[in-house]
Amino acid sequence: MSIALVHYHLRPGGVTRIVERQSKALNTARIPHVILTGSHPQQESGLPVRVIPGLDYSALCSHQHARASTLMGEMRASAKEALGGDPECWHLHNPTLGKNRLFPKLVRILAESEVPLVMHIHDLAEDGRPENYHNLRGEQKIYPLAPQIHYLTINSRDLALLKNAGIPSQQISQLRNAIGPTDETSRTPFSEATSPLLLYPVRGIRRKNLGEFCLLAALAPEKSRFVLALPPGKSNSCAGYRNWVTIAEKQQLPVQLGAVGVNPPSASGDSSFQAWTRASTHFISTSIAEGFGLTFLEAVAFGRPLLGRDLPEITTDFRDQGIHLPSLYSGLLIPRSWVDERRLQSLLETHLQHLYQSYGERLTGSLVNETANSLFGGELLDFGNLPETLQLEIIPRALTSPDKFLCRESDSLIPASQWLKTALRRKSGNRPEDLDPWSLTAFAHAHKNLYNSLTHCRAASPSWLEPVKVLRQYLQPERFHFLRS
Repeated sequence: MSIALVHYHLRPGGVTRIVERQSKALNTARIPHVILTGSHPQQESGLPVRVIPGLDYSALCSHQHARASTLMGEMRASAKEALGGDPECWHLHNPTLGKNRLFPKLVRILAESEVPLVMHIHDLAEDGRPENYHNLRGEQKIYPLAPQIHYLTINSRDLALLKNAGIPSQQISQLRNAIGPTDETSRTPFSEATSPLLLYPVRGIRRKNLGEFCLLAALAPEKSRFVLALPPGKSNSCAGYRNWVTIAEKQQLPVQLGAVGVNPPSASGDSSFQAWTRASTHFISTSIAEGFGLTFLEAVAFGRPLLGRDLPEITTDFRDQGIHLPSLYSGLLIPRSWVDERRLQSLLETHLQHLYQSYGERLTGSLVNETANSLFGGELLDFGNLPETLQLEIIPRALTSPDKFLCRESDSLIPASQWLKTALRRKSGNRPEDLDPWSLTAFAHAHKNLYNSLTHCRAASPSWLEPVKVLRQYLQPERFHFLRS
């Protein structure tokens, strides 16, 4: 058995980490493999990499079929050279994401050649990424269906939605990402006497909800420190990020944004991620949407209590496997009177109109009303559901009226400052062995079983799922969020 793993690039990021761990898992299972990617790793990795620049992010739009055929030829030649023969299975990461306009043609070539094919879905263009979906507009052959083609999702939410869209249940399953081993010295928690240092171990992209991160810092006990690991990458908009840098400085919040690689946690330390992890007392997450939710499990891996916003679509998977997440709230609420209702409605209509136009769908008045009711029903408003322009205006109130901010935890409403004090005193309650379902051993076993089933099934010509069926699973009123529009 031999496998060709394909991803756009190997720059630092969530999917790159999964590809790296996947390679380790295949080594563990003694499965020959090669990684075909559009860019070299930024540091020596020892991975079996072949770089094919045409796989990287691109906006190619002319002569696509000819270019795709040429690119496919390069991929086959590189894989054959590395493996000593044609790969028995192709494993594509995020093939439907729309980051490279040639990928639909590559998928079509592979599907129609009836080779075993894994479509590994980490993120979807249909899920709050209209700029990506634009690259897929007009393509009808994006989602192939055949016995030798299998879809993998990284959470039960996408599994359910893609099944609802029409992918047969025997051709799709959930694969838990592997959590890498941690530096044992990083697991040593600080003493209770240490001032809280809450690390948000992510890049500061919009869906990470940095406004709420800054708000919690404003409401936290004295001497607390809130640290965001990294700024957004070059491919993400930085304008919103700069707004949060500015307001954190202006309001003198105990916040450091983009500290890793720039500022050390102490005068005697370095500025690496490992140094910040060792210095942290807690992990925090205020994200409004995740694919896998790595932060929730990294907190367990590093032995840190986690606090912040709950994401039941993601955390239910973890809780079902026995992970304890006691310090998550379901809403951070403010008085409705603080927001101009007409302005809020206008912003909602503008964002929805842009979103639906980008997806080529018609927006109706009833959809606007359903979305408004989903986001803004009730006497209190969830700060995390507001557009960033309004979040920016509300932050100063945390310093003047802190008692007006409430956390919804289970069915209770608690002053947010009080909730923070309590949450910061809670210990983790999880053990390293609780991560066994996400171990490299389990990851390797799952891959071996999957590839065996695909290479031994009877292949057939593919049919194609209508792309709009996937889009309409994700483009629903209850799934809208300003930070993803």
